[in-house]
Amino acid sequence: MQRKMNFINKIFALAGLALVCAVPAGAQSTVKSQSTSKIRPRVFINPGHGGHDSDDRPIPFYNEGAQQRVTFYESDSNLAEGQALYDILRNKGYEVFTSRYNNTTQDDLNLFEISQMALAYGADVFFAVHSNSTGTSRRINFPLAIFRGYTDREAAEGSKELGRLVVKNLYNNQATSWSAGSQVRGDWSFYNWGYGVGLGVLRWNKVPGMLVESGFHDYVPERERYLNKDYSWNNAWLHSISLDEFFNRSGFSKGVIAGIVRYDYRRKGSRVTTFGDDAYQPVNNMPVELCTPDGTVIASYQTDSYNNGFYSFTGLKPGNYTVEVDGAPSHPVTVKANSSTCCNITIPTIKQQGESISVNDSSATGNGQ
Repeated sequence: MQRKMNFINKIFALAGLALVCAVPAGAQSTVKSQSTSKIRPRVFINPGHGGHDSDDRPIPFYNEGAQQRVTFYESDSNLAEGQALYDILRNKGYEVFTSRYNNTTQDDLNLFEISQMALAYGADVFFAVHSNSTGTSRRINFPLAIFRGYTDREAAEGSKELGRLVVKNLYNNQATSWSAGSQVRGDWSFYNWGYGVGLGVLRWNKVPGMLVESGFHDYVPERERYLNKDYSWNNAWLHSISLDEFFNRSGFSKGVIAGIVRYDYRRKGSRVTTFGDDAYQPVNNMPVELCTPDGTVIASYQTDSYNNGFYSFTGLKPGNYTVEVDGAPSHPVTVKANSSTCCNITIPTIKQQGESISVNDSSATGNGQ
């Protein structure tokens, strides 16, 4: 009962805020046209799930980098991505609200509550953040946006366009490896659950909105990347670019460099299915340096110990830089405003004359075979 009263109090408080911030009648005719005025777009973020409960689908697995079993919770990476998007959008001048700030059982609101919070806030866009899982032995990895309605007939105008922009920018991210092209689907078409059923989190939504599956966490290399909060931050940065495009906003004047550091031999783990460059071993605990073209070090990042090799540098002025990793050639990079530039780095294996290196290769690695 106490939880219900807290929810009712939140709704009334948000409804009051929505009235204070309401757009005068006739001021703007469409969501996109608001972006050319002084009105700040309102985005409601829903980081999926909440709490380390059974519906969070925990996945214990042996992580080669940590050299121990670790447990992946989708609610953790969803929250990291959602919080990052919240902060990025606020800094870009958006009005932003989120369904949760923490990761406890109490934060796992029912889906009707979430939709009513977005409605009370007066959101222009509903943005649900998730990662996906096939729930089978089949391993795939691609970005997927799902909106309310049929694929060729959206329930809320603008939802399909928002989804298209989101998966487009995610698919351009080369700090991962995709097994197939991106998809934008209506939930009534994607799920064979009958007319009008679809995803519960979208069922009562009345504004342009969608749920993004930023990747598939049962694909092991992607799951390992989700253990790095900076990887989730980079996804959020890409989402913010999509929202800038949706609202016709110019976004940040600064940019980002992100990528993966790998060795040029096959990754460990004979039963791990991989796609593209994920077949090669990520580098753990490796310093990565960002330099000016003349070699002056201006920032440093150390890859973590979770077997993903991910690194990033943020808040960079547009211009030319080099990325340096011990044992690899210098990598020149050009940063653009409001953009994430990928710079993947391979450290070549040093071989002595007449020496061969035995690597752990597998028929399960390579092109997802």
